[in-house]
Amino acid sequence: MSKVNHHPGSAMLVDFSAGNLETAPSICVSAHLHFCAKCRNELLRLDQVGSKLMSEAEPIEVGEHLLDSVMAKIDQLPERAANVVRSSSKMSDVRYPHLVNKLINGSQSSPTWRRMSSSVDVAQFATGQKEYEVALHKICSGGKTPRHDHGGREFTVVLKGSFSDEQAVYNEGDFLQREAGDVHQPIGAKNGECICLSALAAPIKLSNPFGFLMKPWLRINPM
Repeated sequence: MSKVNHHPGSAMLVDFSAGNLETAPSICVSAHLHFCAKCRNELLRLDQVGSKLMSEAEPIEVGEHLLDSVMAKIDQLPERAANVVRSSSKMSDVRYPHLVNKLINGSQSSPTWRRMSSSVDVAQFATGQKEYEVALHKICSGGKTPRHDHGGREFTVVLKGSFSDEQAVYNEGDFLQREAGDVHQPIGAKNGECICLSALAAPIKLSNPFGFLMKPWLRINPM
């Protein structure tokens, strides 16, 4: 396994430990932790600090019917579909992090690859939130994605292979955070395809003047 060189920020790990991080970024952090012993150790330290703070906190009284109320809300949740993989994408060829496997196997509409460009395929997940589109992106060996600008925040974790852009080379486990206005052109490594997990808060904007031709493919669809 390659050395992980790019990590979530300290504030993000604190929010993840406290359970305050949004669903989609949490999925990406969890995938990164699968690869990164350094961040797993830091998370363990944060959990221990949080546990100590909780043990020293003054207890507060809650109503007698709180448990009944919580259980009633749980009973109202829709049942999950059976864990059947309907994808013909051969996703099982890759050893994904546990949470990604759960998304693949437990999604109500299991994702399948669709062509985004000549070099990139995408497979979207249903994650039950409306802020980010969460998907796998696959870049073919040596493939170039269109040069693009980010319309909003994006989190990416490399799950297989590697890619590069104008700033660095990113290997398995690396965690990237892009902000609105960041411009780059990812290029897949020539020794094999690259698969990434991404969470996008807004569509990307192509730098190519003919990018309008791809607009239907660039919409995001949080689900």
